Amino acid sequence: MLFLCLIVICLYLNEFTLAFTPTNSVWGHSAVFADSRIYIIGGIIPKNPADFNGYTFSKEFYYLNVEKPFGVGDGDKLPWMDLSSESQFLPEHAWSAFSNCGHDDSLILYPGEYNVPNVPDPTVYTYKLSLQQWNNFTTTNPPPFNYHGQTQTVCDVRTGTMYIFGGIRPKPESVNKYMNILDISTLVWKNTSIAFARFDHTGTLLPNGNIVYIGGSLPDGGGFAKMSELLLYNTNNDTWTSMNAIGNPPTPRAYHSAVLTQDGRIIVYGGLTEDGSPAKDDLVILDTSQADYTWSNAYVSTKSPLSRYFHTATLVGYYMIVAFGRNNINLPPPTSNEVFILDTHDKSNYKWINDFDPDLNLYKDLNKNLSTQNRSLTIGVIILSIVLTLIGASFLIYFYRKRRPRPDMLVPSSQDLSPSRDVLS
Repeated sequence: MLFLCLIVICLYLNEFTLAFTPTNSVWGHSAVFADSRIYIIGGIIPKNPADFNGYTFSKEFYYLNVEKPFGVGDGDKLPWMDLSSESQFLPEHAWSAFSNCGHDDSLILYPGEYNVPNVPDPTVYTYKLSLQQWNNFTTTNPPPFNYHGQTQTVCDVRTGTMYIFGGIRPKPESVNKYMNILDISTLVWKNTSIAFARFDHTGTLLPNGNIVYIGGSLPDGGGFAKMSELLLYNTNNDTWTSMNAIGNPPTPRAYHSAVLTQDGRIIVYGGLTEDGSPAKDDLVILDTSQADYTWSNAYVSTKSPLSRYFHTATLVGYYMIVAFGRNNINLPPPTSNEVFILDTHDKSNYKWINDFDPDLNLYKDLNKNLSTQNRSLTIGVIILSIVLTLIGASFLIYFYRKRRPRPDMLVPSSQDLSPSRDVLS
């Protein structure tokens, strides 16, 4: 039991010893929700803290623990955990494809843009959650180049398939006119040529198997895609269709984010408009629950953060957690968390809130698939702890019995050592 207590204490102290605060002025990073954590990797960081001029690529890797309540106000300490020591062999990168599509318990990283020489483009990196270990693999039939502008990679966890559509290669500039599909189990790509392309858009997989592509930039100086003109890719039969959404179409934009709620709402947040300014209608809703998809502006009853782009948005239960990005006005002060929480529970009244306090029942209902592996790991830890406790107890009993004198080896008393009268007589 003492041995088990020491293990628990060490793990508890380790959690706080390794806690840190990430750079809050990062953008172009990638995020994925897995195992009750939001994992964040890569991005670019400005060289000059006073302005946006110049930047460096990053390979920072860390997560935000969303199992416990926390606040996001100035001065609040968020439950971050740094894993950058494990990602040092990765290239510095930004705008990368990052998903939880990995079979077993692995995350998948396909770098977007980087400036590191001698990095083979077909390389795919996997991070095994249970081992906290990165590995790299060379894939079969890969795309000819790595493209960025694909940060919202679509993953079908049912089939273990990752979908990457479009993107742009900056040096030399070219637009990807392919749907690149990676089978995670075999690491074999299928690359389908298409007549159209875009980049800096979002892709959202619906339960019916359709991927909805929203917004983004068009190639050859075509400007931004109209938000009412949706591209749909059917993953069941690998076919493309288009749809004109009804309702109030939002301002065209790129570099935005999109998350899907359980009732079929695609919540689009942020983005940059064609005049180079952040979108003023920065929170818009696409209702996909009916045959005709419908746009509407979200009603927000609380004060909103500065509109941004190059951020990430992750849905945890009913909470949309937005991390970092640019607001195009100023760099955040070091004390600012640059993490924002939107309560999406009431679709007629959205609220930006300062405190994350997940209801455990809701959390379990909305994340059953993602928590299965975590429960298995917990059971394994409990079993291991019991085994170690039994082993420790066995050793203690063994050494105790070995050190205790046997009855036939007891030292006689002084009375027993005195000579008998018969001998002395």
